[in-house]
Amino acid sequence: MKGEAGEVLRVEVGPEGTLARPIRIGSGLSTTLLFDTDIQQDQVILEGRAQFARVSTGNALLVLVPSRELRLGETLKVSIPYKDATLPARLVLTLQVQDEAVDRQVEIYRRSRSAESYRQEAEQLRAELERLRQGDKRAPATVADRLDGFRGLVLGTGPVQRFTVSLAGRSLACEHPCALSMENTVAYSAGTRRAIHFDLRLTGGLPWSLGRTVLLDGKGHEWEGLTPWQSAPATSESQAQVTVEFEVDGACPPGIYSMKVWDAAGKRSALFKGIEFN
Repeated sequence: MKGEAGEVLRVEVGPEGTLARPIRIGSGLSTTLLFDTDIQQDQVILEGRAQFARVSTGNALLVLVPSRELRLGETLKVSIPYKDATLPARLVLTLQVQDEAVDRQVEIYRRSRSAESYRQEAEQLRAELERLRQGDKRAPATVADRLDGFRGLVLGTGPVQRFTVSLAGRSLACEHPCALSMENTVAYSAGTRRAIHFDLRLTGGLPWSLGRTVLLDGKGHEWEGLTPWQSAPATSESQAQVTVEFEVDGACPPGIYSMKVWDAAGKRSALFKGIEFN
């Protein structure tokens, strides 16, 4: 990420579709976002849009001029979907109001990942699962130093004595008031790991990207979640695929659990009940 105040800021976005720091905007000053890929202009979602004096879109640009109604230090989200089919399908930026050091021009380059690469990764995972099922004790040809995602569930827990999958396939609505629901849920258990994969649907309000997650039982036990994976922010127009994982101990037997989640900014939360691990 390069660029100082008054200069062109050039940033690269990875498959997660977020940036490391906020884009700095200023009252009455224009900030122009230039993309290397065409965007869906009519589906740009800007938080607090009424507080902007001007919002203009083009095939590959977005121009924002905040009004003086925005307070210094206030942060807002803008969700920008791309037109093509590669990933990330949507970019979510944080905007922060500043009185100086405003980013006047931002060039955004997407480090995309094709759906085919995800398919290949899934095939490799299935092969590794089959190796474990057959009891092959040979070490895999290569193992990454850091075991992320579902690889961490399968390979990062030591010898796997028991692996279970609960194909619930049902929807779980969060406690009211809430506009979120979990659909097509699948729960995994292996060693000291628990994981839940589901489609996150949003019926209204601002886009949702999961941040902190906590797994709870009915006896006062809580387990902090690992960093969740999410295909894209959930919006009222499109759902997102999500995988959350937890490192647990012997006090997490098969049964019914609840999960509390917060958005990436930590300002909104939701509680889901009725998650079953076998």
